[in-house]
Amino acid sequence: MENDQPVEVNITPKGLIYLPETAKGLKCVSETKIETMFYTPGQNPEENLNYKFLLPALDQIKGQDYDYVIGFDSDLSRTIIGYPNAEGRFLVFNAHQQGAIFTHTFLAGNSFPSMDEEKTKLVIKGIVLSQQIDKIVTKNNGAYKESHAGYEDLKEKILEIEDPIESYLAFDERNHVILDLDKNKNIELQISLIEELVKELKGKEKSLFDFHVDLQIRYKLYGEKTFNITSEGENKKIFDRFRTKPPSDAMHEELVSISDYKKQLFFNKLTGRKSEPELRQMDIVQLDYSSGLKISVELTEGGSKLFLHLSDYTDCYNKDSFANARKGINDRLLKIVVSLGKMVIDVN
Repeated sequence: MENDQPVEVNITPKGLIYLPETAKGLKCVSETKIETMFYTPGQNPEENLNYKFLLPALDQIKGQDYDYVIGFDSDLSRTIIGYPNAEGRFLVFNAHQQGAIFTHTFLAGNSFPSMDEEKTKLVIKGIVLSQQIDKIVTKNNGAYKESHAGYEDLKEKILEIEDPIESYLAFDERNHVILDLDKNKNIELQISLIEELVKELKGKEKSLFDFHVDLQIRYKLYGEKTFNITSEGENKKIFDRFRTKPPSDAMHEELVSISDYKKQLFFNKLTGRKSEPELRQMDIVQLDYSSGLKISVELTEGGSKLFLHLSDYTDCYNKDSFANARKGINDRLLKIVVSLGKMVIDVN
């Protein structure tokens, strides 16, 4: 007779925390039971927190059964999460995907339980991030505000909070994540949030990748792309073209609203309503279309750099359709940027 006793499954997450050597003395690091790896600041590129930044940590655990890796930049203000995909290959979430995971877990997970029904959990997100974040917040009874990107801008928004709130989460497209302005506490809360999420997922025989796909199915699959379209001597001209002659008809898109942070003007084309944005003046213009497409153009570093941020969504009905849906939205964004190149970026 076969033994019908239930098999005990280990649901303890196996993770690696990747930190700068300057963080060795932090309380949250010295007391954590999670494996930690330290790096020398400056030894790997961190201007853009991406796969290359996390590569030494991923090499360290290659071939081993890890559930996640969390890396922090040398200033301890930006975060990147590595995860094994369906084939077991480690990849990293981009800032948009990471923001969605943090938001849903912060609002609906167990790490930040609601203690006071009179108070609200607040999410502050960078304006470039996709509308998926907005959907997650509203569906989970949270409140949200928007901010320009950067630690100081997010911090300023946090310090401006007047309404009674229970807790807050702030992040942007540059991988800044803030759950507490004390950096030691901030790291501790982020690690705890991901650890609790992965533990819950393992109990359901799911992974971080599965959770990511579930979010895309539930809130529609959002795709985001950022392009450096810097053209020496032409940056301001290209930027102004997006502001004064925003692309619409030639793209077969209906332009709904323009947020011109340089001119400090918000204009809803459908209603004719004009108002002043709540955020400070900055060389950014955002164009929103009825299809869900969002185009953000950003002039930085005194006009020496110009970035184009695109966001759009598509339907993803189940896990089997995820790969095709993701390819479809990526292809659409690439076609849009090619069209923009012909219509706007080529100013000669």
